[in-house]
Amino acid sequence: MKLNLSIKEITLVGMCAALMAIFSQLSIPLPFTSVPITLQVFCLVILSVIVGAKVGTLALIVYVIIGTIGLPVFANFHSGFGVLVGPTGGYIVGFIIMAFLIGYASSKQNKFFLFIASYMGVIIDLLLGTIQLKIVTGMTMQAALISGLYPFILKDFITVTIAVTIGLKVKKSIESILTPNAAT
Repeated sequence: MKLNLSIKEITLVGMCAALMAIFSQLSIPLPFTSVPITLQVFCLVILSVIVGAKVGTLALIVYVIIGTIGLPVFANFHSGFGVLVGPTGGYIVGFIIMAFLIGYASSKQNKFFLFIASYMGVIIDLLLGTIQLKIVTGMTMQAALISGLYPFILKDFITVTIAVTIGLKVKKSIESILTPNAAT
């Protein structure tokens, strides 16, 4: 499969991956779980709304690759393949799916669809993360839900609501700047 990317798209992929790396470091460790609270979801949603499925998904793939090969871009400056197959790896892989869903929905110009796709993206991400957390740690499903899903679902839904709203406003502003005014 060949991807035709413009210089602008390549630049946006790099910038979005870099922003994910920065927002990943803004984290709060929780005493009852190995999953920290971060601003990754906030960043991912805004970027995906603005840049769309192609660039957003590629940016998250680049983010995962650079973290896996050793650059400390994951939460708390972690890196390496061990993170990807560790307790939080399912959430990281879920980010790629989330970016695609949100970016795709954003291109459809339907706010309701965008919000639903964003919430579905969060649910998929949290489920993938919780399942991997259970498998890697040997927790029961009940314990994994208590430690990997329940503490985050409300926060992530609120985060998505705010981030989609901000993303739409920023996208509209960018489009109005880049679109020549017909009246002039």
